[in-house]
Amino acid sequence: MKIVKPLLIASAIALAAGQAFAEKSKDDPGFNKLDRNNDGWLSRSEAAKNTYLRKNFKAADKDHDGKLSRTEYLELMTKKDMSALKNKVTGEKDRNAATGSSRSK
Repeated sequence: MKIVKPLLIASAIALAAGQAFAEKSKDDPGFNKLDRNNDGWLSRSEAAKNTYLRKNFKAADKDHDGKLSRTEYLELMTKKDMSALKNKVTGEKDRNAATGSSRSK
């Protein structure tokens, strides 16, 4: 009996994680499709096709060269995916700036 509860919890987390990663956003076509000139970098104009990248471009551009490497892109998108996964598992939503609330009603 002691092993059943942890096994069920692990299974629930694995299912939630799989579903969160499987939900591909229509707004995120992926690095290769965003990189229209195939130079291996995302310019600000290429990244603007993804709303999340457009809003977070400056923070994602770690070396401040005005373009995103594949690594910089993956770091930002992984952070976004992990945040979505955490919210899905815990049932919490992003903080609502208007109310200061961190829980959905």
